[in-house]
Amino acid sequence: MKTDKTKEPKKSVHKINIDDLPDLGDDTGSQMGDTKVFMDLPLEDEDFEFRPDYDELGLFDEDLIQEPLPASSRQRKKESNTEKAPSGQAPKTPKTPKSPDVPVSEKKRIKKLELTPEEIRVKKEDRKKRRSQNPEILAVTYVFAALFVLMIGYFVYFNAFVSKDVINSAYNVRINSFADSIIRGNILASDGTVLAETIVDENGNESRYYPMGRIFSHAVGTSDINQSGVELAQNFYMLQSNGNPLLNALNDIRGGKNQGDQVVTTLDTALQETAYNALGYNDGAVIAIEPTTGKILAMVSKPDYDPNTLVWDYDTIVSEEGNDMLLNKVTSGLFIPGSIFKTLTSLAYIRSGADYNNYYYTCEGQINLGGEEYISCFDHTVHGGENFWESYAYSCNSSFGNIGLSLPKNLLKETCESLLFNQQLPTSLPHTKSAFNMSENASDWDVAATSIGQGHTQVTPLQMAMITSAIANGGNLMKPYMVDSIVTAGGGRRVKKFLPEAYDQILSTQEANLLSQLMEGVTEYGTASSLSGYGYTVAGKTGTAEVSGRGDNSWFIGYAPAEQPKIAICVLVENDEGYYESALPVANALLQNYLNR
Repeated sequence: MKTDKTKEPKKSVHKINIDDLPDLGDDTGSQMGDTKVFMDLPLEDEDFEFRPDYDELGLFDEDLIQEPLPASSRQRKKESNTEKAPSGQAPKTPKTPKSPDVPVSEKKRIKKLELTPEEIRVKKEDRKKRRSQNPEILAVTYVFAALFVLMIGYFVYFNAFVSKDVINSAYNVRINSFADSIIRGNILASDGTVLAETIVDENGNESRYYPMGRIFSHAVGTSDINQSGVELAQNFYMLQSNGNPLLNALNDIRGGKNQGDQVVTTLDTALQETAYNALGYNDGAVIAIEPTTGKILAMVSKPDYDPNTLVWDYDTIVSEEGNDMLLNKVTSGLFIPGSIFKTLTSLAYIRSGADYNNYYYTCEGQINLGGEEYISCFDHTVHGGENFWESYAYSCNSSFGNIGLSLPKNLLKETCESLLFNQQLPTSLPHTKSAFNMSENASDWDVAATSIGQGHTQVTPLQMAMITSAIANGGNLMKPYMVDSIVTAGGGRRVKKFLPEAYDQILSTQEANLLSQLMEGVTEYGTASSLSGYGYTVAGKTGTAEVSGRGDNSWFIGYAPAEQPKIAICVLVENDEGYYESALPVANALLQNYLNR
């Protein structure tokens, strides 16, 4: 017989606190011991709610916060707190709350953790231990994060400031592949004279042409073979086209080539021609610099070559032993300086702290250095009694040999190195380092010879021009440069401008003024007095270097006008028979051309 389950009372199992159960007698309690008893109670429509007495469990203290509840909530709480007793028993009265005024349901219990100072200290130590876990991993993480930030920063810096210079490196032969789509741009003098251009014939064949020929051969250089000069230094810019982008795109679509950008140099056409012609058939070098900016105004080196025929002449030139046609002597030639080096000896003497104003020496035409070793004045000239200024103006070897011997050890070397000897010069021009060579244990003859520019010291005309320029500029050396700007084909828009840049104050203002006074005496009453009387003042120094097995080299370094310099020059005439006088006419021609315009 089937049982009608729908008529059975509905049961549910709920756990309740044993304290809320009816008293079952001692027997039941003894049977259960201290165990909390839970029972199955029949439920109809109401559920029982389990409300453990947390106060009795000792989880909270007795502090209560009373919060008023809405009336509806209080009514529901009252109803829920009223429990139905089993049939035959009176309803169980709910427990009276500890606070007679506020029902239990209206109280909010707050747990208070009471920790001893020792427990607080332990917890703090635990937190510190957790923070210091795996410090090595944290350090590595920070290092890699910093490296990542630096790498991103360098990429931005490289692309913005360095990339073009790196691409334009002489060692990057891939630049020449740009010529597949670009016609190499022109090179111009500062006045717009074309110094190099690309000629395209009717068949599309390209050839490089140099309208000024030999005059600018070393300064401008060549591009097809023996790439050098501006052709090498600005290779990247001449194989870029920054013209109208729309026209360039259309030309690319048609398969044509775009015209490359033009390089505008700082070279002065008239001054360059004057220097070239004044040097004549002599071998040597000439460089002119604007002292306040570092602009190179002229650069001539001889012997020279014809850049338009170098492709055919190259094998013959390099096959001849001792042929230095391809050498730019201004930047890469090393020469014995002769008496122009007395400018550096004078600076060392000033820096030594000596009383140069009261210096006095009696020249007898030579100075004995012990035994049979002598340093003689030019042509054994006897200068007699002279002070520091006269010794420099008359270029007295005996007096400067004496000055050199009075200097503290290594002071002359330190002075030369402060003027950039034995190190790369601050210029983008490819060059050779000037060398100062004198050991600490040098003999008196070596010291005296070096002091007058006849030791083992070797200089480039570029460096001597830079030192002269710094003296003219109050001791502040400007970095020499030969490119003024990059412009689009036809000169419509400027792509890049090269600005003057100071290197350093290599001389104090006082030192520069003293050297200027010494150099002015040379042109007023000394060995370069032939340069006076042309409507402007000149400060300078002559020099004659004796070269073993060859003729003497004639030097001149100087600037003008002396009171407000506009041009600084260095002239070298090799294998000279007229001694220092051969460099003076070249210097005079340069100064007159530039200052009398």
